[in-house]
Amino acid sequence: MGALPRESSDLIAIAILDLASLQLVFSQTHLFAGIDVSWILILLVPLTGVLAALSNSPKREREELALVAYGGSTRQIEARYLVRGCIITTVGLLPLVLKFLIDRLSFTPGLIVLILIVLIGGSAYATPALRRTRSLNFVEQYKG
Repeated sequence: MGALPRESSDLIAIAILDLASLQLVFSQTHLFAGIDVSWILILLVPLTGVLAALSNSPKREREELALVAYGGSTRQIEARYLVRGCIITTVGLLPLVLKFLIDRLSFTPGLIVLILIVLIGGSAYATPALRRTRSLNFVEQYKG
């Protein structure tokens, strides 16, 4: 339950990615190396993920401290943010995913690239949490 997107910044990130996906679906462009994925996605997905993860950071840091205080590990926190980022990216790119599945029912290179973009989005979303949980400030607050 903790990995599900629930904040307004997560919903805004999904909306931004949905708009980009819909634009790519309706533009009918074939982009880099014959794969139906645009450079805009490669740039937009990580930036949107990082911005969504950075919003409301003080609240998230308190939540992370509470999770560690109640026996959670920093790896669990990082994994939760990775999964949340992958969910946000997948839901945001859903129009493009559906286009791939409807156009070609086989496993294509474009679908592989799309899976890589989802993993990049999840990693980008988890990066601020990784930085927070591994910082000296986080350790000092947990001890204090």
